[in-house]
Amino acid sequence: MRKAIIITSTAIAALVLSAAALAAAGSFNTYTATVSVSPSGAGTTAKPVADGFRTLLTASGTSGNRAAPLTDIKTTIYGLKSNGKDFPTCSATKIAASKSDSFCPKGALVAQGPVKSLLGAAIQPTSAGTPCNPYLHVWNAGQGKLTFFFVIIPPKYICATLSTGASAPYPGTLTQSGKNMVMNVPLPPDVSTAAGGLTGVYASLISEDLTWKKQTTKVKGKTVGYFQSVGCQKGKRPYSTAFTALSFAGASGTSTVSGSTGC
Repeated sequence: MRKAIIITSTAIAALVLSAAALAAAGSFNTYTATVSVSPSGAGTTAKPVADGFRTLLTASGTSGNRAAPLTDIKTTIYGLKSNGKDFPTCSATKIAASKSDSFCPKGALVAQGPVKSLLGAAIQPTSAGTPCNPYLHVWNAGQGKLTFFFVIIPPKYICATLSTGASAPYPGTLTQSGKNMVMNVPLPPDVSTAAGGLTGVYASLISEDLTWKKQTTKVKGKTVGYFQSVGCQKGKRPYSTAFTALSFAGASGTSTVSGSTGC
């Protein structure tokens, strides 16, 4: 299975010298990021509005390279808050142990969507790469905590020869910074610089399209949303996404894309 990804350990060793030349300094990415919130009502702290939203992220390489692997994605959205403490959770430990999330309670699923990427040898940044297009589940893990897990759903959502569980679940956080909700997702090696647990194989993002569910529950007779809008800024909802990547030269760099959506 590992040989089918693209490259063997012998080939990696043979190409180390040429990699240094190919990975000349400054090999970073270009990005897009859009956030759309539904419904678009502003709400207030006293009367919040339950919301869902969609995040669409894209990356592309520069200088003829595939996109350099991402190591962190941080999205900041004005006027939203989260209430994970009031909703079911799913244990990342159990997901990792069973290499499946099929047992997780339905109400714990807070987002899902397709991811398109390429797998390729770190030392061959200009190679075409092998398509890796899994489906991403995001689970509530408690107040301010998320668990991300890639699943394989043939025939559409497949990643080379990898199976569900090849990449372990990984955590994200939801925090408040003033009137902003900040979602930070550090990307561990097995979804980034050792994709699927394969040493020397980089994952190059093409797109990630996640739908974050609008869902509510009752707490002491009051309707509470997992995500709630508590305000907007002059009829707009500003947002930004900071992408941190590791260049093929081995340097880390962060680029931020900003925008706003109607409110």
